[in-house]
Amino acid sequence: MDEREGYSALSKDDEQATRIASLALAFMSSDTISDDTIWHSFYPDLTKPDSYRTAFRRDRAALAECGIMVSRADGPEALWCVDSASFVESTELSDEDAMALDVACLPLVDDPDFPYGAELRIALSKIDDAFDYPASVSLPAEERTPSRQLATLQECSLSRLVAQIDYVRADGTTVKRRIAPYGFFGMRGHLYMVAPSIDESGAVIEGSAHTYRIDRVRRASKVAGPSFEIPEDFDVRDWQKLPFQIGSVTCEGVFAVPVQAAQEFSKVTLGKGTFLEPDDTLGPDAAAVTEQSPASILWRVEISSVEDAASWAIAEDVTPIAPPELVSAWRAKLKGVVTYG
Repeated sequence: MDEREGYSALSKDDEQATRIASLALAFMSSDTISDDTIWHSFYPDLTKPDSYRTAFRRDRAALAECGIMVSRADGPEALWCVDSASFVESTELSDEDAMALDVACLPLVDDPDFPYGAELRIALSKIDDAFDYPASVSLPAEERTPSRQLATLQECSLSRLVAQIDYVRADGTTVKRRIAPYGFFGMRGHLYMVAPSIDESGAVIEGSAHTYRIDRVRRASKVAGPSFEIPEDFDVRDWQKLPFQIGSVTCEGVFAVPVQAAQEFSKVTLGKGTFLEPDDTLGPDAAAVTEQSPASILWRVEISSVEDAASWAIAEDVTPIAPPELVSAWRAKLKGVVTYG
């Protein structure tokens, strides 16, 4: 896996492994999950029903190989559940199988951007003695508390139940919110939740969707009664930001990107920013860069922290050309690298 600051570039195999692990943990923590919830929570890229059914059928086969048999639940609604055959008898893995499972799952267990890491660690501890996980995992209180809140919020998201949270904002004040957990993502070692607010009647408040940092959720509980639906056009990746975009936007930055690196760079950007043609409005620095390196294209993006953007540019080997304060910060950091490198 090619890991860089603030993001992880996953291969298709990595994505499938993460999705299957997430599906397994979701089914283990819920009696039933609706077909619509599975589609929009785990296959948001697939817009055609046939594509979704094919992908889910393939993943069910993978789950079955792991001993988790997922089948349609009885009843008129399109619901899925873990078949009772999954729990008929306990089978101990061979040393080879345990080793393979260990190697496959360890990256997810230790990945801070994987929302189900703690649950996966506990599940692995019960599979085979070959694992170095104790039967009961002991975590510091500050790590246990966010995990409990996360489990509640994930359950609310899967069940489409409204949640009540006590949330500590960046300024230290605590607010109470009624929210609909739409989705989760990880970034720079923190987990985030995207959720709109819910009014007293149980309806989603238009335009209230907000990003919450999970470790700032001090209390979370399910609210009996109201439920919600996640919009079909919701994609949690639209809410992911680059490392220098945490907080209010302070300026727009322009970077020169080598043409030969443009395709790989487009994966780094998480779909943020826009590529553009050089013009006179970008000032003399732009003209100088494009003259010295004509095989470059320009990329414009919103910035919250100039210092973080300068560090990110060095890590990604791109050249900031505007605004002046970004260029100055980048040059200062480059001088520091040369001096102390």
